[in-house]
Amino acid sequence: MGSVRCFGSGWCDYSREHEAVRRSVEGLVESYVRGSSSEYWMPVVVAPYGSGKTALLRHLEWFCRERLGVGAARVEFSSLVNFILERYGSIHESDLPRVVEEYVSEVLRAREGLFVLLVDEVEESYDIFRGVVEHETSPLRGLAEAIRNRSTRVYVVLALGPSSTLKEAVFGPVAWRSRIYTIPLLPKKIIEEEIASLVGSSEFLGLLANMVWWASKGRVAWARFLLDTVVPELLKALDRGSDHVDSLLTSNEALTREIVDGVPLFDRQGYRELRRFVDQPGLVPVLAVLVGPVPRSIVSRVAGVDAYAVGPIVGSTRLGVKLRDFLDEVAAWAEKTAKIRDFSEHDLEHALSLLEHVFQALSYEEYLPYDPQFLREALSVAADLAREIYNGEPGVVRVIESINPDIIAPEPVRLPEPVVYLRPSAIARIYPVAGSSPIVGCAKKSTVDTLIKTVEDLAPEELTEYWRKASEAIGLKALEEKRGVRVYVAPLSALEKLVPYLACEHVGAGNVVVVVLDAQNNAEPVGNAAVSVLEDLGITVARAGARLSMFVYSLLFNQAIGLQNCSIEALGPSDRRTVSIYVELLKSLVLEALASRRQGLLERVREKLVRLEERLPDSLIAHLAVMVEEKGAEGLAEEIEKTASEYRNVAHVVDKITRIAGPAHAADIPERALRELAEAVRALASSPMASLAGSLSSCNASTGSKILDSLLGLSRPAESEALGSAQDRLIKILDSAASMLEELPDKGLFSELRHAITTLSSYKGSPVLSLAWSIAGESLVRLEERLRALLMLYTGLLDLVDKLPSNVREEVVGALVGDLAGSTNLEEAISYAEDARKSIEKLVSKAESLSIVEAVEKKRAEILNRLSQIFHAEPLIAEEHEAKVGFE
Repeated sequence: MGSVRCFGSGWCDYSREHEAVRRSVEGLVESYVRGSSSEYWMPVVVAPYGSGKTALLRHLEWFCRERLGVGAARVEFSSLVNFILERYGSIHESDLPRVVEEYVSEVLRAREGLFVLLVDEVEESYDIFRGVVEHETSPLRGLAEAIRNRSTRVYVVLALGPSSTLKEAVFGPVAWRSRIYTIPLLPKKIIEEEIASLVGSSEFLGLLANMVWWASKGRVAWARFLLDTVVPELLKALDRGSDHVDSLLTSNEALTREIVDGVPLFDRQGYRELRRFVDQPGLVPVLAVLVGPVPRSIVSRVAGVDAYAVGPIVGSTRLGVKLRDFLDEVAAWAEKTAKIRDFSEHDLEHALSLLEHVFQALSYEEYLPYDPQFLREALSVAADLAREIYNGEPGVVRVIESINPDIIAPEPVRLPEPVVYLRPSAIARIYPVAGSSPIVGCAKKSTVDTLIKTVEDLAPEELTEYWRKASEAIGLKALEEKRGVRVYVAPLSALEKLVPYLACEHVGAGNVVVVVLDAQNNAEPVGNAAVSVLEDLGITVARAGARLSMFVYSLLFNQAIGLQNCSIEALGPSDRRTVSIYVELLKSLVLEALASRRQGLLERVREKLVRLEERLPDSLIAHLAVMVEEKGAEGLAEEIEKTASEYRNVAHVVDKITRIAGPAHAADIPERALRELAEAVRALASSPMASLAGSLSSCNASTGSKILDSLLGLSRPAESEALGSAQDRLIKILDSAASMLEELPDKGLFSELRHAITTLSSYKGSPVLSLAWSIAGESLVRLEERLRALLMLYTGLLDLVDKLPSNVREEVVGALVGDLAGSTNLEEAISYAEDARKSIEKLVSKAESLSIVEAVEKKRAEILNRLSQIFHAEPLIAEEHEAKVGFE
């Protein structure tokens, strides 16, 4: 890039600081190789991803071989850790120098002489390493001591990214045995020279260089990436106008590349939010890519509007301050403060270097806007960057935070024309500060392990309560209300035990989003079973990266402490800036999760069950709900399918009973509805969500489906609700009907009815009996009523027949039974019986009258016979009488 000194190794001295770091590390390596010092130190290179750690190690490998003639190799830390695990399982810290020599001899085939081992990606495997190497303070202590005394033939150089979890690796007892080197930021002027070499002279050069610097945060690798992929397209878009710039910012995939987990080069969500703050639609796209004070003439030409807007994110002024004058005053103030507060010269040097980078990347033609708010925000953002780049050197941050921009007031000058600019807070919103420490407040005073353990040990109710307070304080409530959701957080390690609690909240509250916190950034699919359950429930799951997770951990930790000075309201300006950044990341994570949300199994099953339960009888649904506890979900599905199979026979029997009982419309229960019900229950039974059954009994909520409530353990219907009001009543009717049929003829209509009732009674205890009651309850009630009425009539008829002459009774009963059994239904039989009763009553009356006449005639005959005997007359009269008397 530009006019810089580069080596055959690929390393370039982009600035005096880059050169100083290179020369210093080279000096340490050379002194150890030559044995030219009385004491030695282990170099530790610390810098964010993309800053040039690997490039420096590659250069040192080249330097050792080409300049020193000594063996050297670059390896990843995981290779050394695996060697220890495979060979020893675990070792003591004092054995590490010997084991490293064995590793170099056997794995790298370097069995003699001094060797330089350049170890990259230390942070990736450090957690495993500290568990493998037994230690009291640091697992690297023994190795650092061996290097200090030059008692090992392997000189080790470590390279790692800033991380609070690795403080023990390079600080504490290891600190005085090592030298820490931070790779400096890439100067804006180098970027500007590179752009000039690509496109030649352009009025946009300085402002576009600012944009590249802010997007890459001065990291060499990312700046190179942007120069190759984005800048040429941006220049074309600027020539075409604001709309083309906007289109590029919202569609170019290169800009969405993530610097670290969850932090992109360009935050589109933040960009969309900024556009909503400004009335002039073409203004924000221009200021987003031309970072710094932009002359109004340029803005007006590219945006197509006369830029006038000012407000919380956009500023405008005609006054400026010279960059060099401002930086000189900052340096003078910082030097005075350093003496008073006893800041080290090293911290002061790094702080001033970083401030120069930041303000250069906010300037245009060596001028800054004269805007106190602009300067205050720039210092706050610089402090955030210092936390990322100088993670292990808190003194650098303290130097920057000690600077009061209201006191530093260089003489303002009148600019050739007014300038318009995005304020630094808005710039950091669309070009996120990737590495600012995510830990805020009192959590900074705790170790990371303590921080994590404190949060993960919280009971579900405590976790929810602390998160509710924290989310209100960070302004998440507005998002929840707007989107109609409830946002919860859950540590990955505690997710499984939180599932029932979150499920209860979801059933009660409706739309729930769970942000899973993963502080260790696990690559393995840890927690997948619990996540599957949540997704089946219809809960939206979003997995936060390590940095965002640590931010949430710190919020919860501060709430758990419960001290007033740990609250968000008590945070300092820098911490508030960090909160703002990570809250926006959290919101973006939630919104993206909602946008990609799919309907969960619970929602699909609930919709189907509610729809089916509306079509199926209440008594059947209640019966099935009761059976859940006895049979479980799979057993219930089988029972429903059995019911569907039995339904055809029962429906045939019910139709017969309905026809016999008399005209009545039986409800139509499609067999297909039962099949669908079984399918829905079985889908639930085969899902991980089924494991929740019985664990949600404390939930005061309902899904709207009795069966689903029972399957999930939300409620247990009373048995009387299911069986007492349906099956018991139906069985009583059937028993009563069967008893009455015993007294009626066993033929024709009555034989058919007896068979139907026997068949229906055989299903006692089966859900299909509840189904029968629902589809023909009215007919069954009418059946009992009409059988009772018919039986009374039939009994009465038999009593009447008994009054008829004996020689005609059998004939009358036969005719009566035949006519009744031949009826089409009970209504017809009752009508016939009523008519028969009237006829038989007449017959009985006539029979009684004839009996009296017969008795008189018989008496008369007896008298005549007696008289004839007395008078010796012939019994002609008696014979005549017998010929005349008869029953017609």
